[in-house]
Amino acid sequence: MPLGRIAVYNDADGVGIITDEHGERRPFSCMETQTTREGQQVAFEVIGAKATNVVAIR
Repeated sequence: MPLGRIAVYNDADGVGIITDEHGERRPFSCMETQTTREGQQVAFEVIGAKATNVVAIR
């Protein structure tokens, strides 16, 4: 599972962007994550261009 950080989250739309450790940006939905806090370090899976199964890392 790649690592990254939640760069931006739009609470009104329930979508955000994760920036991975290589600087690549991946969209995600609040339905696929444990956290939506900007700056939170996360691990995630990639399906197509989207991040899914997003898990917060302490």
